[in-house]
Amino acid sequence: MGSLKTTQNTLASSSCLLPTPTSPTASVSESNILPTSDTTLSGLSALEGLKFDIDDDNDGGVEVQSPDMNSEQDSGLQLVHLLLACAESVAKSDYPAAHRHLYQLRQIVSPLGDSMQRVAACFVDALSTRTRLSSTTTTPSTSNSTSPPPPFPPPPHELHKLYQIVYQACPYIKFAHFTANQAIFEAFEGESRVHVIDLDIFQGYQWPSFMQALATRPGGPPSLRITGVGAPIESVKETGRRLAELASSLRVPFEFHPVGVRLEDLRPHMLHRRVGEALAVNSVNRLHRVNGAQLGPLIGMIRDQAPNILTLVEQEASHNVPHFLGRFLEALHYYSALFDSLDATFPAGSVERLRVEEGLFGPEITNIVAFEGAERVVRHEKLERWRKTLEGKGFQGVPLSANTVAHSKILLGVYSSTGYRLTEDNGCLLLGWQDRPVIAASAWRC
Repeated sequence: MGSLKTTQNTLASSSCLLPTPTSPTASVSESNILPTSDTTLSGLSALEGLKFDIDDDNDGGVEVQSPDMNSEQDSGLQLVHLLLACAESVAKSDYPAAHRHLYQLRQIVSPLGDSMQRVAACFVDALSTRTRLSSTTTTPSTSNSTSPPPPFPPPPHELHKLYQIVYQACPYIKFAHFTANQAIFEAFEGESRVHVIDLDIFQGYQWPSFMQALATRPGGPPSLRITGVGAPIESVKETGRRLAELASSLRVPFEFHPVGVRLEDLRPHMLHRRVGEALAVNSVNRLHRVNGAQLGPLIGMIRDQAPNILTLVEQEASHNVPHFLGRFLEALHYYSALFDSLDATFPAGSVERLRVEEGLFGPEITNIVAFEGAERVVRHEKLERWRKTLEGKGFQGVPLSANTVAHSKILLGVYSSTGYRLTEDNGCLLLGWQDRPVIAASAWRC
């Protein structure tokens, strides 16, 4: 792992630095900020125009109505039909039929093919896992599996490598960090003592650009304290040491407080809240993994800290519906768009792309499709649901500023593909591929 100075230089070259806000109170007004494109890639085009009628009350079946398709779409359409037929068989516990469909699918999918074949390969693995687990247990579980799927999340050392690949190749993580950082930066305007609680500190990638922005703030930087939540504690402490090294080089007064517990076990006394400091709570792609019964109390505890701002970035998908077929179809749409965007980003035959698809997104898909109960930890919710959840706990939305929009457009302009879309939803920003939102950023206060 490189030094934080190396990470700082990498981030600086990725257009994630925050400028001094010019109009922090201006809100987003654009409803479709980037122009549309006629580009259609294989994963989404195979799903485009299909009409689905799902009996989701009891996972009883799915009917597919197909439009007229050209010959180039035939293979993708065949994959979709076979995947849905297999999913329906699994939902009905008709495992002999599911195995027949899986056999057919394995003859035509390839992790090295076009984007539809690649995403289909991940779903075939996920359906195979669910079929194998369900044949021995009523509720899918790893307890009776002799060949468990890859763990999710991946081990920290592997996740770090995959994260670096995605960070450099795609705008999604940069967009998440930039929008959150800008909202926090604006909320801290004029404050002399500031405190950020990062609910998933990981390697601390988000904070070098933020610290650089504070260092150049008119009147000098404030005193910055970061509380980093994560595990294992040794990794969190190492992240703190690297951030402290950077802060010293930038002459930003800095403290780091490591909290090595699961987010579900976080308690108020662990946060060391101090009187007179402005507080921001930051969550990027983390809250969806908190169990539903524990999410409400956690958000309530965050509210009780009276933060100046809560920044939330989450995948824009409904992967927490209780019925299997609806969840399967939503996941197929979502990851087809995501894999299409990778197709436009990575060169043909990219080994790094294969590592990301098989090491990161593949295990996500398997967790969504193959598991139930507490073992299904990938529970993405759409912005609408997060809005209801947060408003129900006393939060109100803070519109992301026009300055945030402008610089998000600049960030996306770095990428050669025209398929990325930036849209607005009541002061929140969504980044997507073609017409499918992939990630949503929002800010809140109580």
